[in-house]
Amino acid sequence: MPIRLTVNRLFWLVAALSLYLCLLLPVFSQEAYYWTYSQHLDLSYYDHPPMVAWLMWLGTAMFGDGALGIRAGTWLCGLGTTWLGLKFLRDYGVGSVGQRIWVLMGIGVPAFAVARVLANPDAPLVFFVTAATYAIHRARHGSGRWWLLAGAAAGAGLLSKYTASFLLVSGVLLLLFDRDYRAQLRAPSIYLGVLVAALVFLPVVIWNFGNDFESFRFQTEGRWKDAALQLRWLGQLSLGQLGLLNPLLALVIPAAVLWLFRRRRVDSAAGFLLAFALPLPLYMFAQSLWIQVKINWLTPAYVPLLLGVTLWWARSHFSIRRPKLAPVVAAALVWVQLLAVAAPLVRLVPAGRGSSWAGWSEVAECAERWEDKIDAEDGREGNVFFFAADYRDASQLGRSLLLLWREQGVHQVPSDHPDCGEPVMAQNVFSRPALQFDHWVRPESRVGQDAIFVLPRPQRRTEIVAEIGRHFEAMEKVDHIPVSQFGINLMEVDIYVCRHYRGPLRQC
Repeated sequence: MPIRLTVNRLFWLVAALSLYLCLLLPVFSQEAYYWTYSQHLDLSYYDHPPMVAWLMWLGTAMFGDGALGIRAGTWLCGLGTTWLGLKFLRDYGVGSVGQRIWVLMGIGVPAFAVARVLANPDAPLVFFVTAATYAIHRARHGSGRWWLLAGAAAGAGLLSKYTASFLLVSGVLLLLFDRDYRAQLRAPSIYLGVLVAALVFLPVVIWNFGNDFESFRFQTEGRWKDAALQLRWLGQLSLGQLGLLNPLLALVIPAAVLWLFRRRRVDSAAGFLLAFALPLPLYMFAQSLWIQVKINWLTPAYVPLLLGVTLWWARSHFSIRRPKLAPVVAAALVWVQLLAVAAPLVRLVPAGRGSSWAGWSEVAECAERWEDKIDAEDGREGNVFFFAADYRDASQLGRSLLLLWREQGVHQVPSDHPDCGEPVMAQNVFSRPALQFDHWVRPESRVGQDAIFVLPRPQRRTEIVAEIGRHFEAMEKVDHIPVSQFGINLMEVDIYVCRHYRGPLRQC
């Protein structure tokens, strides 16, 4: 079994498995959205800080716009998180069995697997928060260098996702309950670390200052505008954590947390890990009584939480005390690795609501053909724009069109081309908020133009067609594309030609 391999060999085996998944999994819609970020480099974005875009820009610059380029930064962040966890465990004196358990969690815990395979803000968030946590751990006895590193990593975490701000909560807890940290309040190092974090985070502050603090407002008051006391979201969040943590592993987490809590006064490692593991989940579970909390928002807390589980496993001699349960939990981590090999078969799963991953190259070719026909009819090159019914579909279509144009030798859209801002628009065409797409092309700039509208899953979205029709003088369905593989119907797409855009609703 893989668990009998040396720690280093197991580390690279799991790294190879995650790279395999990075290469063979299709590019999902949300990844395409962040890829679109990377085509418009900025200090920040409407719904997220910029780190995911910056990493993706670097990855695609080196490896192209395929899956490897999009996910290279994610893969490296995953390796870094696992490596830092091993550094923690070795500092705490945990032996090779515990270290192997931790390495297996890289894929055996679904939340970790997603954060080291799919390109999203969670991958750099988890890595940089873990790096900041480790630096704070090493700074316990007053090393100024480690405080500066902690500040830089914390700032990078905030450039990844705003939940990195819980590092401040954990830091306050350490100051309250750990005299070694509290004694450092008299030295300048800790304050310099905070200053470094603020300076690293400054690009996001500058962007928000220039954009009416849109991102800050979206992530705060925007989340709470429809808040209402209910148990629905709490139940959804609780069940989601079972899946993200691996259900069998989740069974032992309460015992591990209780053990850590009892030992916090005599074991600094226990208190330290609890300080970083508990604040974020407790806050999110409380928040879920009023608003929807997405199940991945707790992921940064999983690292200290599962390091605590590993510490408990090793120091409480769990495998000796529970000789029947321990092998079952360990086997659950191993079997997930084996099941992960089949994950690329998701390509054969029909697309669900809000996401898609198959057929976009064919859709882009068809949409491009209809643009050429319209250009030939009126003799006006560049008087047509593309749009989709939501930002995810627009991102997939935009990425596929750009890849198609590059295959045709069009490496850069001319600056006077009407598509130079963004080749595809989203739901802002018909007066719905479109997240970052609202910052790229103003719908008013397209008034009077014709458009190609791409609608996946049309049988579920008939009301959208009627809504869009009010924004154009005429609208005609011109093509239908069934997307299938091996006889499995994955998605259906309708193509519409829309004539003479009237503009947003206020202009209709």
